[in-house]
Amino acid sequence: MLEGGARVTDAAPLLDVQDLRKHFPVTKGLLIARTTGHVRAVDGVSFSIGREETLGLVGESGCGKTTTARLVLSLEQPTSGRILLEGRDIHALSAPEWSDYRARVQAVFQDPWSSLNPRIRVGPTIAEALVVAGRLDGRARRDRVAEVLEQVGLSPEAAGRYPHEFSGGQRQRIALASALASFPELIVLDEPVSALDVSIRAQIMNLLKDLQERHRLSYLLIAHHLATVRYIAHRTAVMYLGEIVEHAATEALYRDPRHPYTKALFAAALPADPDAPEEDIVLTGEVPSPIDPPAGCRFHPRCPFAMEQCSRVPPPLKPVAVDHLVACHLY
Repeated sequence: MLEGGARVTDAAPLLDVQDLRKHFPVTKGLLIARTTGHVRAVDGVSFSIGREETLGLVGESGCGKTTTARLVLSLEQPTSGRILLEGRDIHALSAPEWSDYRARVQAVFQDPWSSLNPRIRVGPTIAEALVVAGRLDGRARRDRVAEVLEQVGLSPEAAGRYPHEFSGGQRQRIALASALASFPELIVLDEPVSALDVSIRAQIMNLLKDLQERHRLSYLLIAHHLATVRYIAHRTAVMYLGEIVEHAATEALYRDPRHPYTKALFAAALPADPDAPEEDIVLTGEVPSPIDPPAGCRFHPRCPFAMEQCSRVPPPLKPVAVDHLVACHLY
């Protein structure tokens, strides 16, 4: 078992991401465009997710979290690296296997209003994943829609209504029902509660945990709200400028963050216990451009503990404790 109470997972992970990179070309010129550089949105990211496990990805806006999620969902093609589902490279799948992957890996996005077509009733929206995957038909499809609506706490009669007839929290439940319809094994949650009222967030988070236990779901949780990640995720990876700088069991990471960036990130959030002693780390400067990231450790221009070698040698992600990896020359 991982330190901090993380879930014991199968020996072979459900999802395995290996040295994933996504570099977007920067072009100049209208008639004759030429590439002048690349935005290194994701630059050598590796992680795995076991069955019935949640991995949280946290970091500042622009660190590469959402691009990583889009790569896993194959909404973007990687520049290099591999994404394996049960050991199979998803970019080497045949057409039937690719359709199966689409059914097994689903997503719930931040804004449920933008992810639902206002002109289509809820029932056909939820059933769309079954149509694309070629799973079930006729009465069986309608029964499945009613089933997943009940699983997310809505009445089956909601299938005949339009999205504008629901509240924000109810629309997010509909988006979750749509993701569940095709019997997925992995759901990518991209800021699933940040657009909701505070009073509704706890309900959706509890629903996500309940559905995970009932259906053995795995989650890749993209979030900037640290309390959400701590409540849902079994393991947490911290990203900075396209790279993972720390990765550990969630409770171990929150109790004892090691990387200076992780410490600064947690210090900027409201503490769970205001009376607990804190290590106050103030960062200077701005986040460097992903077009021309700093040499060596990418965090060194803002790090209060930077040493001479930090500007020259990129620190490897290495273990500093049981199941606790940090990319920092301090360790």
